[in-house]
Amino acid sequence: MTPLAVCSLVLAVALPFILSPYHVILLSSALVLAIACLGLNLLLGYTGLLSLGHAAFFGVGAYAGAFLFTFGDMMSLEGHLAAGVLAATALAAVVGFLCVRSTRIYFTILTLAFAQVVHSLFVGGMAFRPFGEYGKGFFLIGEGGLYIPRFTILGTDVVPEVFHTVFYYVILTAFLVSVVSMWRLVHSPFGVALRAIRDNAERAEFVGIPVRRYRWGAFVLSAIFTGLAGGLAGQLDRQVTTQQLYWPFSAYLVVATVLGGKAHFWGPVVGAFTVVVLKEISLRFTDYYSLLLGSMLIVVVLAAPDGLVGAGVSLASRVTGIARWMRR
Repeated sequence: MTPLAVCSLVLAVALPFILSPYHVILLSSALVLAIACLGLNLLLGYTGLLSLGHAAFFGVGAYAGAFLFTFGDMMSLEGHLAAGVLAATALAAVVGFLCVRSTRIYFTILTLAFAQVVHSLFVGGMAFRPFGEYGKGFFLIGEGGLYIPRFTILGTDVVPEVFHTVFYYVILTAFLVSVVSMWRLVHSPFGVALRAIRDNAERAEFVGIPVRRYRWGAFVLSAIFTGLAGGLAGQLDRQVTTQQLYWPFSAYLVVATVLGGKAHFWGPVVGAFTVVVLKEISLRFTDYYSLLLGSMLIVVVLAAPDGLVGAGVSLASRVTGIARWMRR
């Protein structure tokens, strides 16, 4: 590990002892969003496919564990997260198999259409029907949403006073595992093949890369990270709602990823933290969060198409070049 990575890790571990409980929750939200954006960018940045359907995987990742608690009395955080990841993976395997048959705007429209279908199943109550009158009652009470308790962590009931601190470390661990896994994935032969497909799918197919199968694999892997983020978000918020399944949340993930820089590995992480901070600042001082975020996105797209990380890398390169020139 580099000295910068070590310092960042030490700081991340120490932050709960420095920040207030509210800011620990805010930081946890940013880490959860970063995991989802990392998953989305495997498609957007590395495969060249724009998905507007990832809200479905995020929402299903949250609902799966909530259903197990509500209708099966499951109280384990590990079970909650595992159920979310498995449900998102299964859904992505089916949806992705159909979507990757199309490319460009048609792929995007298909992902949006499937996400709307999934959203309608929950907002209309059809997803609750297999549980009979019991399920119908919960649907009517929460209008499609469900409340969940503090789950046990490794079989231990964590007291409410320290739960968010303990859960922050769970989220931080999930984030670090996601970062390491994604790093290894995009630098593996599979990741190199995805970039070849992104740059020129026809040429990639001519050299023997099974383009459709690799796109499907990227789609499913992307959904795994997003489903994990959904499960973490459900426990962090202590509730799941149909808004997590609605397509504007997919657009929110895309905006965060593009804002940070989809061409850079750390871009989605920077973008996720940026939109969370912008939302916190704007909602504290003004009601124009969408105006602020939209204006910043316009500036970044026009002035720095590679996102905030790309702009930072370009600036650092120029400063280094000037410093070298001055030393001559």
